[in-house]
Amino acid sequence: MPVVSSIENPKSNLNKITFDDGKVLYLIGTAHVSGDSVNFVEECITEFEPDTVAVELDKNRMDALKNRKKFEETDIFDIFRKKKVLFFTVQLMMSSYQKKIAEKTGSAPGSEFKKAIEMAEEKELKLVNADRDISVTLRRTLNSMTFREKVKFITGMLFGDDKDVDEKAIEDLKKGDMLMQLIGEMQDEFPSLKRTILDERDRYLAANIAQNLGEKTVAVVGAAHVPGILRRLQEEKPAEDSLEDINFVPKGSKVTKLVPWLIPLAIIAMFVYGFFKGNAPDTLEAAMWWVLINGTLSALGCALAFGHPLTILAGFVAAPITSLNPTIGAGIVTGLVQLYLVRPKVLDLQNLSQDTTKLKGWWKNKISRALLVSLFSSIGSAIGTFAALPFLMKLLM
Repeated sequence: MPVVSSIENPKSNLNKITFDDGKVLYLIGTAHVSGDSVNFVEECITEFEPDTVAVELDKNRMDALKNRKKFEETDIFDIFRKKKVLFFTVQLMMSSYQKKIAEKTGSAPGSEFKKAIEMAEEKELKLVNADRDISVTLRRTLNSMTFREKVKFITGMLFGDDKDVDEKAIEDLKKGDMLMQLIGEMQDEFPSLKRTILDERDRYLAANIAQNLGEKTVAVVGAAHVPGILRRLQEEKPAEDSLEDINFVPKGSKVTKLVPWLIPLAIIAMFVYGFFKGNAPDTLEAAMWWVLINGTLSALGCALAFGHPLTILAGFVAAPITSLNPTIGAGIVTGLVQLYLVRPKVLDLQNLSQDTTKLKGWWKNKISRALLVSLFSSIGSAIGTFAALPFLMKLLM
């Protein structure tokens, strides 16, 4: 396996790494929003004449970069049916942030990668998708958080979304990572974000580049990843790294899988105990509070998202029932009802990433509003489940 024998210009945006087997890697650290980076990538590939080009993209992101219409082919109903609302919402926030940056700078994030891909295909060079699948990164990030942290994370990103992209943000992005910049100051509150979004990807990029070296390779990555990649090339053996431990979405332990079932079973057991205890008035009162608290908070979530009146009613009815069934959440019901009652048009899908560059646009677009209805009603129902527990506990006394 190749081992680094020397590194030239370790602090610049171009690093030449020579391996003991004679292979050479030109590692380019780019500014995602700089037109200069596009020109620099073109110059480097032209000058160095590599046989291999690696880019900081996974295959899905590369396809999306080459084909912008792919976003319009999304099956919206599938997002709700397959419980991908939270994941899709985060992806939408990323897309909207990229569009906002492009409007401010005149250079779309990822243009330097697109240039590298075009030149590699034109010159028939080996093209390497060096980054980890974005869905794995996002799911590992979200899975590392508690429910409370997820709520805080999503609301922080959503309600901080209307801030203007100022010059400082653009300068930070020139030397940072798009995902980390989108998260902004929240990374200090959630230490796991840096681990899953930056550190793990540094390791993944270093390994993928090292394992796919040509005789002469040009690798184009964001400037934020260069220090981590260089350190791993020098101190570790990325060419032998299997990456199995960071390239999958943890399914959770058996205990974790049981928790969503234990809470509903415990609640049902309280009702059954109260019934057989012969305490019908208290059981009826507890059931009434359960329906009112759970249903009201879920309906309130729908209302905050400006859901259709019938969707709000559906949230009130569904939440007390779905809270006792882990296989379906209130958000799935309300999201699908909202889509059925307020049907999106092709224009909503086409304008989705543009509308969501502004906070009010999330409520304006029928698709993003359905996402908010689903998220907010789910949060309301979850809070309602725990808020109603004290009333149910009285059945045991």
